[in-house]
Amino acid sequence: MSDLIEGQNEPADVWPLRRGDTLSSHDWFPFFGHKFLGSRFLSRCVMTGRREDIGSALILWTEAMRQDPAGTLPPDDMDLADLARFRSIVEWQEAKENVLRGWVPVLVEDARTGEYETRLGHPGLIEEIVQDMHKRKRGRDAAREAGRLALKKHKIRKKMREMGVRDHVITDDRAVTLLAEHFEHSELYITPDNVRAAMVEVLGYTGDVTPISAARDR
Repeated sequence: MSDLIEGQNEPADVWPLRRGDTLSSHDWFPFFGHKFLGSRFLSRCVMTGRREDIGSALILWTEAMRQDPAGTLPPDDMDLADLARFRSIVEWQEAKENVLRGWVPVLVEDARTGEYETRLGHPGLIEEIVQDMHKRKRGRDAAREAGRLALKKHKIRKKMREMGVRDHVITDDRAVTLLAEHFEHSELYITPDNVRAAMVEVLGYTGDVTPISAARDR
């Protein structure tokens, strides 16, 4: 765990930080116990008789996971005192040196405006936690998207069978995937008419499609 860079005016160059990279929907985060127990932060709090600063730091670590972007804190003492649940700025100032050990100024990009602002980041323990959480989040998002696509492919195949589309088209996974992606990025419902139009637009399909009523009567 790195120490707070005292007197540093220039923001540190750490992992990419952008507005919108949040983890606010997560009510937990991994805790690297061995790294924490071996940190200079813990040793300093114990040896200086400031064990209460450990709890204050943990509160700020937890609050950082709810910030935008995740893993950062506001640089203002008033905001920090409030987030850390201090009753006054004076009490916060007494604990600040220990509690913010490892936190440094970092640049945060606003993708909409292209502008940057300075916040506090922790290019050590907190950075690793945030990267791990974003990796987990990307995995869950990918699984959900795969599930949505699979459901759309199932519905498209069902409509195609009702429409009397030939089996070699229905079983062509690449073709059905293209159709599913088309519906994924549009606001259209998967209806026979929309599937028919999508087959022409996306696949260039010109084969005959049996009317639904006729397909059901077969």
